[in-house]
Amino acid sequence: MKQRVIMDLIFYLGIPLLTWNFCRELWGDYLTVLLGMLPAVVYTVVTFVWNREWNVTGIFFLSIISLNFLMNLLSHTALQELWNGVWMGCISIVFYTLTIIIKRPIGIYFFIDYAYARGVPREQSRALYRAPEHFHHFVKFTLFLCFRELVVIIVKSVMIKGMGVEGFGSIQVSTTMLNYAFTALMVFYIIYIVKQTSKGKVHKGLDKKNE
Repeated sequence: MKQRVIMDLIFYLGIPLLTWNFCRELWGDYLTVLLGMLPAVVYTVVTFVWNREWNVTGIFFLSIISLNFLMNLLSHTALQELWNGVWMGCISIVFYTLTIIIKRPIGIYFFIDYAYARGVPREQSRALYRAPEHFHHFVKFTLFLCFRELVVIIVKSVMIKGMGVEGFGSIQVSTTMLNYAFTALMVFYIIYIVKQTSKGKVHKGLDKKNE
């Protein structure tokens, strides 16, 4: 886990910042932002394939970063590339909301994938999580994801308007730290949900496997 966090920081924050600070004069703002993100895209794809994350969670995050890179590729200025992160946040909120409306909250699939990774059949965890007494937890979890995106969108928008492209480094650091803060909160929230559903057969099965 610690190694994964370090690798994420290197590819999603470290390399873009180094590229911005040392290659900006040579490549210009647009190419520097674009090429600084390329290693993160490659890292995501390699991690996805290497860990065989052929599930909703893996495909979702791969799609998000790939779409963001495609939008940057189609942009014409570095400022547009910065705003693309805001638009991706808006797209994520719309997507999360739609999954709730159709009663397929994306959060429930994240938990199903986690249970499957621990050896629990998807059908078993799906039946437990979709039970009336548990389903509302995953709707609220998905709403939490919407809230996280909204906060990041507001912070990023304010910083872009206030600093423009010159604030690239500060924007990257601030939004990355904000995302990690929300990730920490999410861990506690996930633990809470697991405890609330701990009486189900899935978690009983997990407990036995861990003994």
